[in-house]
Amino acid sequence: MRTAFLILFFLNSFSSFAQTNGATVGTMLRSLSGGDMMTGKVIDIEFSQSPKYTLLHFWESASDSSIKDFPGLLKLASAYKEKLVVYGFPYEYKQDIPRAKNTASRFQLNWAQLLQYRQAGIQGANVIDVLGVEEFPVYMLLDKEGIILVRSGSLEDVLVVLRRLE
Repeated sequence: MRTAFLILFFLNSFSSFAQTNGATVGTMLRSLSGGDMMTGKVIDIEFSQSPKYTLLHFWESASDSSIKDFPGLLKLASAYKEKLVVYGFPYEYKQDIPRAKNTASRFQLNWAQLLQYRQAGIQGANVIDVLGVEEFPVYMLLDKEGIILVRSGSLEDVLVVLRRLE
């Protein structure tokens, strides 16, 4: 019993710690922008223009856990295509951009991929740095006002909230 309590205490403490590094649930984002890795076009994300929700997907091409989530992410994006717009945020070193482009194409991540450079100072402040994303993948589900409803490393957490909001 004491072991179960300690594990539960540790998980709650870890979860609370993870949520305090950067933007947390309830934080309102005004807007985001960046260059699309695939087209070079500058994308301005306006949450009020989304159908109902916006999903920010932070990933890196060298992360096995990011890549293993892609089939589930595609399924979720398809199931909620009338209510959800998705934006990817690949976090890459300059020399790894071709691999990231290949990964996005191979898995048919056919939404804007706002490239985030790992090298400091290349393009100014990264969205990843501002939001405090430190591991991958991370999913942030936002409403039309830009309020973060979910911030999690689990796609399942996003799905649970979307189902609850239907």
